[in-house]
Amino acid sequence: MINDAEMLTYILQNAEMGCQGVKNVRDGKPNSAMDSVLCSQLERYGKIYQTAGAMLRSRGEGLHRVSPMARTMARLSAKRDLRRDPSGSHIAEMMIKGNTMGVNKMAQHLRDYDRTDPNITLLAKKMLDVEQAHISELRAFL
Repeated sequence: MINDAEMLTYILQNAEMGCQGVKNVRDGKPNSAMDSVLCSQLERYGKIYQTAGAMLRSRGEGLHRVSPMARTMARLSAKRDLRRDPSGSHIAEMMIKGNTMGVNKMAQHLRDYDRTDPNITLLAKKMLDVEQAHISELRAFL
C-alpha cells in the first residue's frame, strides 16, 4: 500500500514531468493553435504541482522532485525526436504517449493507495482526469 506522503510525492512528480514535457516540446515551436493548448496544459500541471507541494508541506514532508538525470534524459529525448520530426502531429503523438504513461501509472498508484485522505484521492483523480483531457485535446492535432 502507498501512504499519503508517497501518493502526494507521486502526484507532484507526475505533474513536474508533465510541465517538463510541455516545455520541451514547446521548444520545437509548434503552431499557434497547438501552443495555446500546450500553454493551458502547462497551467493545469502547474496548479496540480502547487497543490501537491502545499499538501506535502502542510504534513511536514519535504518535496522530492524528479531527479535531474530524469529531467535531462526527457529533455534530450524530446530534442532528438523534434529534430527527427518537428511537425505538429508528431508533437501531439509525443505528448499523447507521455500522457498515456501518466494515466497508466496514476491508475496503478491510485489502486495501491490506502485512501486514508479523501483530499489526496481527489487530487489523484483530478490528475488522472487532466491527463485524459490532455490526450483528447491533442488528438485534434494528429
